[in-house]
Amino acid sequence: MEIGRGEDRMGNADAPRRRYGAPLAELHKALKALGFYPDGHPRRAEAMERACRLLRDAMGGAELVLVIGKAGFLATDGGAAVEQNPMTLALARELFIRRVRRLTILPDLSGADLTAFLSLLTLDHRAIPAAGGMEGAMAGKGITTIWANELDLTEILRKRRAFEAAAGEATPEGPAAAGESGEPPLPAGAVEAAAEIPLSFGVLGTFDELSAPEPPPPGGEVEELLARLDLEYADDRYGELARLLVEECDRLKEREEFGRLLPILDGLLGQGWNRAKSLVKRSYALLAFEQAASGAMVEYLARLLEETGGDERELLYAIFRQLGYQAVDPLIERLALAETLAARRNLAAALVAVGEEAAGLLAERLGDERWYVVRNVASILGEIGAAECVAPLAEVLGHPDGRVRREVVRSLAMIGGAGAEAALIGLLGDPDPSVARQAVVSLGQMRSRSAVEPLCALIADYDPLLRSLPLKKEAVQALGRIGDRRAVPALSELFDGRRLLARQRWEELRIAAASALGLLGDPLPLLILERFAGGGGRLAVACGEAAAAIRRSMEASHG
Repeated sequence: MEIGRGEDRMGNADAPRRRYGAPLAELHKALKALGFYPDGHPRRAEAMERACRLLRDAMGGAELVLVIGKAGFLATDGGAAVEQNPMTLALARELFIRRVRRLTILPDLSGADLTAFLSLLTLDHRAIPAAGGMEGAMAGKGITTIWANELDLTEILRKRRAFEAAAGEATPEGPAAAGESGEPPLPAGAVEAAAEIPLSFGVLGTFDELSAPEPPPPGGEVEELLARLDLEYADDRYGELARLLVEECDRLKEREEFGRLLPILDGLLGQGWNRAKSLVKRSYALLAFEQAASGAMVEYLARLLEETGGDERELLYAIFRQLGYQAVDPLIERLALAETLAARRNLAAALVAVGEEAAGLLAERLGDERWYVVRNVASILGEIGAAECVAPLAEVLGHPDGRVRREVVRSLAMIGGAGAEAALIGLLGDPDPSVARQAVVSLGQMRSRSAVEPLCALIADYDPLLRSLPLKKEAVQALGRIGDRRAVPALSELFDGRRLLARQRWEELRIAAASALGLLGDPLPLLILERFAGGGGRLAVACGEAAAAIRRSMEASHG
């Protein structure tokens, strides 16, 4: 992988699961934000809008079915595969204890419906049966783009049409008809039932109703709060301490004391992934982490990554991975401006660490006017391995700069798949020989069977002086790596007739063809190889070795 003028590499998470894992994690953050911030706080609206947008983007215009069990979201009975992380597990638990076993989200999901639905998850789960279960409570809220425990999409759409028709016939008489908030009220008895249950037993609760913990001591507030957070036993007090910690972090960011926040982020990340803590505490810790790392802190972290190395660099990678897509734009901008190889490697590795969440934003930068930005972005997309980026990468194959095209070829080979193979096959005749050779090598590494016939045609192209020897030789070697015996006739034809012109070049190509035939193991060219093995020089040695390899292959197949 080439980053500016260097390279680095990191692994990637499972793409299909992260497709829904990240948006559902954001959905859980929005749920926690309902209790984490007071009513009217802008971050509540931001969290809700972000979760709704990411969820709709991930659904791609189709409905999303989630199957919920004790172990989390299940990829059974039509349920989507979801990455297991503390936030998705916590969200699944909130649904499970409210007897939601199947959740269907329609592609026209509305922010109002999502807000109303999450507000139901903030109620104590023992209040839900009195509301007619989640199905009745959701109907009472007027939710039509999210459905609980419905198996048939046709039935969902029928109920939705009936509900909307009934709502259209209603004549509301002002806010009082729908409650003070303007939302449809819950069925009779639900609010009263909820009020009878002590909030301290609730799963989430709200901060306004919790008893506030003791104020932190003066001096070293943020460090002291982090220590108290780690020792706190009660979930509700943990949540209140987390909110106080975020407020202290905001004050430090206002004073630009970013250095003090780095160990705080490390501590919150450790608590958020500590399986010894409850899911509620872990999700509070990760929500606090995200708020503490947001805004100007992201810019600081990106600048710090340019300059640092060693253990601190690994911490920064972990921070950026947890931040997800929010870190992408700052990292890309720093990468475009970075002047040293080490800085470019660090920033690129951080984007790879973000993984699938970064792919969409990175793909948008493939149209950048700066060739080196496009090359770096293409390289990172290859490392991430996002299949949905094959199409935008293929569009860049027409870039005027050969360095960009070569990097795109490498990235497509790393991603793989039929789309990538087709794009690379289209480059076999590229006017830039280095790009064509890179495409041939990549197709061989991918073991692309769809490339066998185009590669055979390439080596059969009329070229008596073998001016294209490097390209033909790479094509022969690629056919050997692919291992498809359909290539045997084309490779055998290279031994036909006497080559009076460019004899040394033809010998070199025949040596490559002999090695490829030995790898294929087909007995058809055995007589040709044995005839040439009787001569002298390097070609005779190569043909003898190929013939021996074919015999071994035949013996192995017979017994």
